[in-house]
Amino acid sequence: MAFGQNEMKNVLKNAEVEVTPPHFTGVKNVTVVPEVEKTLLIEKYLFENSYYPKSSAKCMREGTEVVQFTVTPIGEVTNIKIINSLCDEIDNEIVRVLKTTNGMWYPALKDGEPVAIRKEVAFMFGAHDRNTIQNYFTKAATRCHKKGSKHLFVNNNPKNALRHYNIGLNYMPNDKALLMLRGICHFELGNIERANLDWNRIEFLGGIEPAKIDNSLISMKGYSEMIEILANNNNN
Repeated sequence: MAFGQNEMKNVLKNAEVEVTPPHFTGVKNVTVVPEVEKTLLIEKYLFENSYYPKSSAKCMREGTEVVQFTVTPIGEVTNIKIINSLCDEIDNEIVRVLKTTNGMWYPALKDGEPVAIRKEVAFMFGAHDRNTIQNYFTKAATRCHKKGSKHLFVNNNPKNALRHYNIGLNYMPNDKALLMLRGICHFELGNIERANLDWNRIEFLGGIEPAKIDNSLISMKGYSEMIEILANNNNN
């Protein structure tokens, strides 16, 4: 089974404050980022130290596992949280490897002072090599987006649409369009809490411009609530 991951991104939005993200050094208890270590990538470390659990074959799942964690002011990794889970075995393997990086981080700096910051890393698992897995997952998510939208907008069937959006987000968990539409489906089906989780997730990923929201959503239940959440987050 092939393994891949996307680039980790920080989520600070305040442009008036100078912030530098944490650096992975690969060295325990580092106090300064050595010049030679600045090119050491967390992706390379995770790739070389992760193993696809044999027991996870019973999951019969492929997709993108997303894990969120906090790098503390002293370079430790805490608050590890699974954002998108494929199965328990894969969850445990990713958490295990991330814990081995504890103390290998030079912390984020806010105006020169160490601060805690949330980060994310994604692992793509599937029967594809590293050169093709991203393209395959993107095409799979696009197909699910089209099928889900047909059920939602043409057939007026949010339940079936939700099923396709769930599959699409299993491949591309950070796709804002899929998150927005899945939130609409949840709201249409009466699950307001899950809808709000999806829309707030969009904010964490950097928000979405109102102009990019399809006008066909205006007639949907939850549209005004979604716009309010996204507007409030954009103003924060």
